[in-house]
This record gives sequence, C-alpha cells and structure tokens, in this order.
Amino acid sequence: MPVSEKEIIDRLPDWIAEKKTSFLFGSGTSVPGMPLMGDFKNADGSIDKDGLLKEIVRRNKFLLNAQIKEGVSEEKTKDILNTLSVYKKFIEVLLDVLSNVNSRECHKNINIFTTNYDLFIEKAVDVIYESGESVPFIFNDGARGYFKRLLDNSNFDTTTAYKGRFDNYINELPSINLAKIHGSVNWNMQSDDVIQVCDQVVDDGEMVEPDGNEPKNTTLKKHYYEMLRFFEYEMSEDGGAAGNGSLLIVHGFSFGDKHIARALKRALENRGLLVIIVAYADSDVETIKKNLGNLAERKNMYFLCPRNFSFQGGEFSQLDFNNFNKIITGKLKCA
Repeated sequence: MPVSEKEIIDRLPDWIAEKKTSFLFGSGTSVPGMPLMGDFKNADGSIDKDGLLKEIVRRNKFLLNAQIKEGVSEEKTKDILNTLSVYKKFIEVLLDVLSNVNSRECHKNINIFTTNYDLFIEKAVDVIYESGESVPFIFNDGARGYFKRLLDNSNFDTTTAYKGRFDNYINELPSINLAKIHGSVNWNMQSDDVIQVCDQVVDDGEMVEPDGNEPKNTTLKKHYYEMLRFFEYEMSEDGGAAGNGSLLIVHGFSFGDKHIARALKRALENRGLLVIIVAYADSDVETIKKNLGNLAERKNMYFLCPRNFSFQGGEFSQLDFNNFNKIITGKLKCA
C-alpha cells in the first residue's frame, strides 16, 4: 500500500526499530571529511583515481592517528573531526534504538553497507567503546581472529547474548554489522580468497578502484560477491507473520554503480522491502532516478529530498549526514 512522504518522515524512527533495517552509504555520506571523485580530475576530464586514493589514505592516517598530519591542512582537520562526530552520533542513535528493542518481537541487529573505503564508522565505534558510556553492544565487521583478523562473511550470521549466571535467562546483545562492499583502506589482500583486516591504514589497501570496472571486480572476487549476496539476503524478510518486513535507507549514494543497482533490483522482488533514498539536494533525485532507470518506478521505493522538510532559520537546508541523523530520529519535520 503506497505511503506519503509525510507518513514516511513521521514513521521512519519507529520503522527502524520494528523492521529488519539496513543502511546503504555512498561517498556523499563522508563529505566533507573525505573527498569526492569529482574533486580529482585530470586535464582531459577523467578521474585522477591515483590522486583520489592517495588523499583518502592520507586523511584516514590522520583519522586514526592525529599526529600524522602530513598533507592535512587545518581546514581538512576540522572537516575530518566534524565528520567523525556525526558518524559517532549516528552509531549512538542506532544503539539507542537497538537497546529498546525486544529481540523476541524485533531484530536486535542493524546492517550498514557502504561503498566507502574510509574508517569513520570503525573509529566512531572505538570512541564509543572507550567512553564506557554506551550500552553493551557487538560491532561486527565480518572478521575473525585475534592477532591476525581475517574476513569471513559467515561471521555476519552470528548472535551474541548475555546469559544469567545460573542460565536462567538469555538477553541478546545489540549488534551492528558493517559490510564494506568496495573494500577498505585497512584491508590487506593475503591471497585471492584471504583478506586481512589490519588495525592501521595500509598504503596499498584492498579496494575496488573507481575505474569503471567495479561490476567486474566485485563479482569476480569471492569476498565482494558474497557481500552482495549478503546484501540481497538481508532485504529478504517480508511483512508476513514471520516478521515486520525489511527496510533499506540509502544516503550519499547515486546508484552509479550498476552492480549494486542490480543487487537492489533482485532485492526489490520482495514486496515486504521498503526502500527510502535520501537525496542531498532536490536536483539529485532526478540524477538517482536516471541511474536507476525503470527500477525507480517500483512501488516500494521512495525518495526524500530537502523540499520534503521544514528547516528552521539558520539551519543548513540540504540533507547532509548531520541532517540525515535528524531525519532518522524524527527531529527534522515534514514541510
């Protein structure tokens, strides 16, 4: 049954708690902390992918260690730290939602899928852990091991719970799954099927480069292929008696990556899936719809953009990640 933009905006905080919820983030989510492809162009208009990746690596080294400031200006420093603060707020919002969920009635885990190479989510989680102020939770990046942590997609299928000292109760812990479907600056390829997750930035990290071959590179390599299958699987819960349906919220992503659009197309066959795409600017909606093609006409897909919201005097009136946090908490109201 179709719903209006007003109903989506009003009910979204409740849906995040009630449904099997996943987020999909693209490069726009990490702006201004990380650069965009459009910021790095050669004289012929092509993307300077080497310059882009070097800048991403440089900024992430600073993100993990503030002493490493080589090539990071004061303005970039401020942008990185502000972006980290917004990511931290986002994780705190998820934990607040999950801590109030009854695992017998709703899912006590949320998925974050991202095409970004950066370590904002991992760093934000570390900051929250170090504060000691959050509810107990599990952060799962798909890796197993101790000194040498290796990616294993089956790790996403685990659940962790507290049990009473006398085994008289079991309380499932809130968990956040992070699936990086284009690689990461801290991934080190050991062999064709083995990827190590390091505790520092790797200069030649395992990343799907933005060279136009992303569909080929993600489907031929086992780990990326399994990530896309996991993405589809997590969208599969319908709204029948077994569950409350699935919810995918998209931000900072234009669907220029055709392999992800194809994965979404297969996921949308589930009529119990609700897809909400949050566009940074009003004009971005048409760009996203053009990239999605006929897929944009699906009845279970909706678009939100700045014109749908009421901004107070002095508020930034585009849907950046800061305003995205306000949307999912119900603080940014319908126009």
